[in-house]
Amino acid sequence: MVADEGVNTAQLRLQGEIVSLLERCEGLRSERGRTMLVSLLSDVLGEQVSLDGSEAHLQLLGLVRWCCRHAGGLRALVDCLRLLDPHTPEIDELVELGDEWVAFRALPTGDWDRLAKALRSVRLSDDPFDERRELRRLADVATEGRCDDLPARCRSVWLLFLHLADHNAGPGALLPAMVLVDCLAGRLGDGALAAELRRCNWRLAEKFEVTDLVEEARWRNEIKADGDDPDVVHLVFEVDPDPVDQAKVVLSHWLNWEGSGWHGRRRGDAAIRRDDLEAEVDRVIAELEAELGVTPAAEHVSAIVVEFALPWEMINTAVEFWPKASPADVSVPLAVDHPVVVRSLERTRAQRYWLVWKQRWNAISAEAARPYWSRTNGGWDLTGMAVDLNDTSIVSLVLSEPPGDRRGRAWHEAAMAFRAGIPIIIWDREDCSTSHFHEAVTRLFAEGEVRRLPDRLARLRREALRTNESDGPHAGRSLAVLWDDAERLPEPLASGWGSQGGI
Repeated sequence: MVADEGVNTAQLRLQGEIVSLLERCEGLRSERGRTMLVSLLSDVLGEQVSLDGSEAHLQLLGLVRWCCRHAGGLRALVDCLRLLDPHTPEIDELVELGDEWVAFRALPTGDWDRLAKALRSVRLSDDPFDERRELRRLADVATEGRCDDLPARCRSVWLLFLHLADHNAGPGALLPAMVLVDCLAGRLGDGALAAELRRCNWRLAEKFEVTDLVEEARWRNEIKADGDDPDVVHLVFEVDPDPVDQAKVVLSHWLNWEGSGWHGRRRGDAAIRRDDLEAEVDRVIAELEAELGVTPAAEHVSAIVVEFALPWEMINTAVEFWPKASPADVSVPLAVDHPVVVRSLERTRAQRYWLVWKQRWNAISAEAARPYWSRTNGGWDLTGMAVDLNDTSIVSLVLSEPPGDRRGRAWHEAAMAFRAGIPIIIWDREDCSTSHFHEAVTRLFAEGEVRRLPDRLARLRREALRTNESDGPHAGRSLAVLWDDAERLPEPLASGWGSQGGI
């Protein structure tokens, strides 16, 4: 009975707060404004909505109760109000209350108001940059990596809880919102607050008959605070060529912090001419550096890794030497400041091969570091090569020649690597048969674990930039690495033309 009273109390409180906010809206103080609002709402929902009575408070109360009984009613109400008066200051609060109503209906508990008070009091960091990063990690654990990105409004633990409350659980898993609450209770220094969160979560577990999943809690070792560990930021570019006009591309980019899973935030898509690619990349990097530079956590950013997902026809482009502007009237290569790797646009679009790709990526370790030299295969026996690449200790392929068109040997060798899930492909942009290239590849793999290979490649390129070309060939000038991280998988541009040519 107590639980029912708590549910009723939370329901009345939410409806009352929504009505109070609507009464404060300037555009709804007149009868004409309220009439226009319900007219818009009727159009959106395809159902007649009307105002009951003649007194403004009763009209708005009836309208809110009607919207609360209809799926999507409150969200439609806010959308119509935004159209009626885009500058209404109460919009953000109404959005949050609408999200809370949806979450409350998904997790109806007599402890709702106590749980809400506890979650609102939690702050993970005084720095918004750190807070957002920790929220992404919590969301990743709570959803088992199924939360691709967070809406911009998820700025706190409470707002993340509301976002996750409407997410379904995976097979045999606890509801993401309940996992979030348990993770928070495990990391809080305030014992009383942690106990309150656990008590509320246990009541939910009893209600949904999932107490065994809470006791098992297989996620508890997955969420850890980083403390003062440095952050590596990954800026992922994707170049999608126009299938009709070869002079045009769509350049998309994502921002992702180091850590398990993909938390990439899509930051923009620009339809540009191919000749403008270098300038647009420099502009995006400049904006990111300026953005990170003004955050209090700037000193924690140890590196910005730049990744380019390119179609095969561009894969041999020396993107690491694209110009980066400087205060002087000169430019420097990207490789001076950033580890730069390329990725395969074809692989990111060929879902048939994602399973083996992810399996092989997870197999990368110091022990599983043997590269496969395709030129030692003998002849051009692609079937034999496919058999060889089934060896799970092989995580990388060294091409026998630089990439060219799709009739060449390099494309067929790369296709066999994609088929086997090999995440790393290495070649020399000019000549894959030279001794200095062979020695450089051998040294890259001999100097440490494979996961740190991009860092060693970055050092090799900086070494090359310090030397004069007259001193002789240096592998760092032409050595290329395709580094396909299966954990960072940007989604394709839904409204674009899509990549051309599959595997």
